[in-house]
Amino acid sequence: MTNRSLKPAVRQHFEQRVLSADQLERLEALMAVDAPRPSGRRQLAKSLIGWPAAAAIAALLAVMVLLPLGPVDDVPMTQRIAAEVARNHIKLKPLDVETDNMDGIRRYFTDLEFVPVKSQLLASSNLELLGGRYCSIQSVPAAQLHVSAPDKQGRQTLYQTEYRKDVYGPLPVLENGDVPVEVNVKGIVVRIWVEKGLLFALSEEAELEPIEPSE
Repeated sequence: MTNRSLKPAVRQHFEQRVLSADQLERLEALMAVDAPRPSGRRQLAKSLIGWPAAAAIAALLAVMVLLPLGPVDDVPMTQRIAAEVARNHIKLKPLDVETDNMDGIRRYFTDLEFVPVKSQLLASSNLELLGGRYCSIQSVPAAQLHVSAPDKQGRQTLYQTEYRKDVYGPLPVLENGDVPVEVNVKGIVVRIWVEKGLLFALSEEAELEPIEPSE
């Protein structure tokens, strides 16, 4: 396998292992050195030696970058989703579009490979839509919608993305009567479920327990 054909193969494999953008860019930079074009016997000999060496170096880099990711595989997918959603909720970024209806959301999010929908689970929650922005969940493009409830302070974030079972594994499906998974992380409550073929994740700050006065 040549250096040029090895590069996309390594990229595809690492993307499936949730490689960070910084790690991927570093790996690609190290692999970006083109082999010399043979213009003579000496250059041809160097080229014949260079291609296997480049492949070996790339394979070694793959192992070096992959090894630190091993423990991540032991973390349940729901925990990984919740941690990512909670991190984005805490570091909340400005809206890409402001709208109070789903039609406005659909008109804006045209670069997604799915159509944002209303969740039946949230139909009776009286959530007010504020707008949304592009984001991702485990490297899959998603829509992050900002919503608020009249009886609660602060914003909540509602994520929608296409449900890829090969990426996310089995998750509770609302149409099957399943109950959403609830994960508490970083002081954020995250509910995760599948509905209408989409993955949903709703985050909100955990309610504070009342402090009983000491006697």
